[in-house]
Amino acid sequence: MPSEASVGSYVDVNLDTAAMNGAAPSQPPQKFVTFDDIPDVSKQQPFSAPEQVSVPQYKREEFIGSAPPGGACLAMEPPKLDQIKKWTVTNYKFTKQLVSEKFGHSTKTVDKEIDDRISDLRVSKVQYSNMLKEARAMYTRYEALLTSHRNLRSQFQTMIAHAPELQDQLQANATTQSILEKNGEGLLGTFKVFVDTLNTLVNITMQDTLYTIKNYENARIEYDAYRNEIGALQNAVQTDSNKNKLLELQVVFEDRKQKWEKLKDDTHTKMNLLNENKLMVMRQQLDMFNSAVIAYFSGNGDRLSEVLSEYHIKAQKFSEEDASTKSFLSRSE
Repeated sequence: MPSEASVGSYVDVNLDTAAMNGAAPSQPPQKFVTFDDIPDVSKQQPFSAPEQVSVPQYKREEFIGSAPPGGACLAMEPPKLDQIKKWTVTNYKFTKQLVSEKFGHSTKTVDKEIDDRISDLRVSKVQYSNMLKEARAMYTRYEALLTSHRNLRSQFQTMIAHAPELQDQLQANATTQSILEKNGEGLLGTFKVFVDTLNTLVNITMQDTLYTIKNYENARIEYDAYRNEIGALQNAVQTDSNKNKLLELQVVFEDRKQKWEKLKDDTHTKMNLLNENKLMVMRQQLDMFNSAVIAYFSGNGDRLSEVLSEYHIKAQKFSEEDASTKSFLSRSE
């Protein structure tokens, strides 16, 4: 192993060689640390202990419901260990039961009637969501078409002054576009009502029912978790520890059973109300939508006005000249 002196001379030779060749050294010369450079810790002054600071002591009762003296402080009682333990055990049992059902290792309570209704409701929500998506797309397209009618009518009216020789033709087209614009506003108002109603049905009414169904399914999993655990303890050796645990589980099991049965009744009630409301609302909306579309595309402006008035849909009123026109696609010469 080379000594300290030999290493130092080796570095100096490399630096001198680089300087003789006219090139800058690749790195600054290294400085080696010897034992003489290390300070003697034993000769330094010993550290002094920090000054003791007195902290006022308060009782636990003073922090609960009131601020300590000398300043405002929001004090909260620490969470109880029993509550944390109860929450952990409940979530563990829930997850264990759910995983066991997925792999077929445990039984679950099945109510075919309500399960079939829940399945139908979820399929129905998907179908109505698709209908809502297409209705929104149609509303957007007809809104763009209505803007085109409005712009084209304005352009026809502007060109009358610049092309007097085409005044009659330009005025006729401007009048037709104006009628199409007014009737398009009525049709667009119908589309808006239809879209808003579908949105309320899908994203509010159905979603609220599905939220209740989710709570019912979670309650059913908890109920089955305690039911299966009680069954396993009943089949196990009847020791004093198992007997005491079985009595505790039966109390919790009865509570979960009542919660599950209550949510089951709530689910039945909400699905019945949803079906009644859905039938009543959708019959009205589908009749309105069909009548408005037929009236618009058949050119029956009077019928379209009747539809708007019947369902209380706001639309721009016709002028006296246009109101006397029964068909906005045919104009008397």
